[in-house]
Amino acid sequence: MSKHERISAERSARGHFAGFLHKNRNLLIERWVQRVVNDPEIPAANKLSRPALEDDVPILVDLLIAKFARNPSQEVEHASEGDRASDVARSHTRHRLNAQYTVTEALRELSHLRRAVHALCDENFIVLGLDGVELLHATIDEWMAVTASELERAIVRSSEEIMAIVAHDLRNPLHVIAGYALLLQEGSPIDGLGVGVALERSVQQMQRLIEDLLAMSKLERGHLSIQRDRVDARALVKGVLEQLRRLADRKRITMSCAVPSQDVSIECDADRIEQALGNLISNAIKFTPEGGRVDVELELSTTHAIFCVRDTGPGISAEFRDRIFRPFWQGSNDARQGVGLGLAIARGIVEAHGGAIDVGSAPGGGTVFKFVIPLVEMARPSRSFFIERSK
Repeated sequence: MSKHERISAERSARGHFAGFLHKNRNLLIERWVQRVVNDPEIPAANKLSRPALEDDVPILVDLLIAKFARNPSQEVEHASEGDRASDVARSHTRHRLNAQYTVTEALRELSHLRRAVHALCDENFIVLGLDGVELLHATIDEWMAVTASELERAIVRSSEEIMAIVAHDLRNPLHVIAGYALLLQEGSPIDGLGVGVALERSVQQMQRLIEDLLAMSKLERGHLSIQRDRVDARALVKGVLEQLRRLADRKRITMSCAVPSQDVSIECDADRIEQALGNLISNAIKFTPEGGRVDVELELSTTHAIFCVRDTGPGISAEFRDRIFRPFWQGSNDARQGVGLGLAIARGIVEAHGGAIDVGSAPGGGTVFKFVIPLVEMARPSRSFFIERSK
């Protein structure tokens, strides 16, 4: 076969395959979705809506079709087309990071696109040929390389941001301690009681930060220890509320508590659930303006205890609601209040107990956090175990 005949045959084969992909475009995307949501190694996919899951994948499929439709004699890809493919892959990766995908999950998703193409060809007795297979694999490999590079950069940026956040939150209490230490060294007259209170508060701030960092590390490694006991959820709610009442009084925030009259028994690690509920209540107090309200309610369903924390704060816009449970995430760097681990830890603790957590909010309309924990008869019988989370 002459070179001209070979190029003509390749052009015909590629054109035929491009037409096949174009005709079956929606089916290919559907098959890809099925593969992704059924892959146990991509648990994050099942938390997304269908539009969010598809994201930029239809555009990538169109770019793949366009690549096969192009004349094979054009060895060098148009720069604009290559740049667009890279931009789309980068955009898709950033969206996956916002959806809390791991590196493995993001790369496995793209590999399923290749598998879906091969499966569709097999079902329709389409022979792609060596050149076509090489082009398919090279194209998707290129997108995966862009994805991996974007993920690598994001991890570096995230590490730098975390270090800056932790340094910032440690620096403030350390400045207080260092300032009073200098006054004591100089023999300056000071109010002993006032100094003691200020030093204690600074030490508590650092302790909370260190404990939160350790808890988050255990959650991410899947090593959070849970010691289960039968617990009266009503007493637990009232106890947490009393612990935080002084914090609310400083801002003249009214706090209320509503619990059922009947027994609400859950099997849980009381310290951990107190920590999760305390994080939600302190978060509500933190972002509710002076004179506002924070209402804590315990409700009962046939299978679960429902914990609810409602505030009259500024609310959370819809674009941020999917991100607020991410570690170290804060809506505004200009108004940072804390390190940004409280909600992530609360979610990890709740999910470790077989429960779920959600948020409802609107700008200017306050925020409502709810989480559910199984009642005693619904809980697992194990008294002590380690939560092993998917990697």
